[in-house]
Amino acid sequence: MSSVRVLRGLVVAGTVALAALALGRLAFRLPVAELWQFDEWYTAERVHGILTRHDWLTLYENGMPVFKKPPLQYWLSAIFAKEGVQGLLALRLPSFIAAFGVVALVAGLAVRLSGRTLAAPVAVALLLCSPQFWVSATSAMLDMGAAFFLLAAVMACFAAWQAPRWWWGVAMLLGLGALQKAPVAVVAVPVVALVMYMGGVRPARAGWHLWALGLALAGLAFWPLVQGVLNGEGSVEVTYLREQVMRIAPGHRDWARHLRWTDWVAADGVVLWAGLVAGALAAPFVLRGAGRQGGERRAEAAAVAVWVVLFFIAMTAADGELFDRYLMQVLPFAAAGAGAVLVSLPPATGLVGAAVLVIAAGGPVKPAREAGLENEGIAPYRAILANFRASLRPDETPVVCGWEKSDLEIFPGALWLLGSADAPFRRVWSAEDVVRAVEAGNLAPPVRGLCKVTEYATLSALLPLRAEGADAGFVHWAYP
Repeated sequence: MSSVRVLRGLVVAGTVALAALALGRLAFRLPVAELWQFDEWYTAERVHGILTRHDWLTLYENGMPVFKKPPLQYWLSAIFAKEGVQGLLALRLPSFIAAFGVVALVAGLAVRLSGRTLAAPVAVALLLCSPQFWVSATSAMLDMGAAFFLLAAVMACFAAWQAPRWWWGVAMLLGLGALQKAPVAVVAVPVVALVMYMGGVRPARAGWHLWALGLALAGLAFWPLVQGVLNGEGSVEVTYLREQVMRIAPGHRDWARHLRWTDWVAADGVVLWAGLVAGALAAPFVLRGAGRQGGERRAEAAAVAVWVVLFFIAMTAADGELFDRYLMQVLPFAAAGAGAVLVSLPPATGLVGAAVLVIAAGGPVKPAREAGLENEGIAPYRAILANFRASLRPDETPVVCGWEKSDLEIFPGALWLLGSADAPFRRVWSAEDVVRAVEAGNLAPPVRGLCKVTEYATLSALLPLRAEGADAGFVHWAYP
């Protein structure tokens, strides 16, 4: 028995070492790498608003209240910053910490599903092979934290099936997940419970389930109620109707749009994802055992498989704007399911298959480049933004041209944070709109603007603008 325990300890230690090596080797880049994703600059902007306004209950974008996202990650970054953590590191640290949590949960779920300790390093290696995991782990985005709370809530539901006290953990995690991003676990946990029940596994009874349900509802309602009281019911409509419900609401435009997830999977690794999804779907049929424990294992594996299927159905049906980072909501489940299946097969099949997947995906240790930590982001535009900010007077209205998609080059959060950090920018959508706004008095001079070179050429032909500087394809101008 002692030798078995030693072996299990060595496997666990190897898993921890693999994750620490893989994640730790990029830690030194977190305080210095440029923010390079569109929404990362929104994170920087909102955290800056908390720190400068000392307002923890209203988030700000372009100097005005914004209700698109809940606050948990912004709160954490603000706390880190107040405690002296360097700016870029403070922005990325919540995601980086959550990545370790996801690794631990994936290892635990793989062992739970298979009953084999060896499933932990296999599942973790598969998880770390995904470039999307690395991008989410080292970014200032909300997705890794959301993946952690989702996976933790599902695993707490599994535990609650045997030990009812875990329903309190489910309730807490549902509330925290809703404060992190969209409350995906609100859908996942009932799905898991239904699959478990339909699988013939009955939950242990306890008399206080309704109290845990009440705690969950309170956690889910907290932020909407606060925003509704402080900013009116329109704030709740933006957060939960436009940003969440409308994104995943079914509809039909064209198949290229609805099958975007195939491009995401291809970019992340076709062979890897084929193995992950196939393994997760096979889990209910491969993972077996005797008695109640075996029935629970099959039911839990079935719940994982159903979640994987429902995710891709939802991505296909959704008519809203979706992004590749949403793969983090299914990647940990697929990695755990596939890892559990591979170690349950004969070694010549399972471990060789795992090795093939890992090698085909480029291995679990990724360079900084694959995590986006060598991306230049908006670095080329820092000089002209600094010049703009130094020139902007309190009586001037800052304007940015937008009809040639300048926001895809200088991200809106960076524009405000580096170019103003005080007065809201006004984005204009055509040169004629600027002329009409000036003539109607809706845009009162003096105005200071930033346009792409071609946008400036069009606008300067209609108004006597004064060029103040040019750099990186943009012109900084003033009027009159």
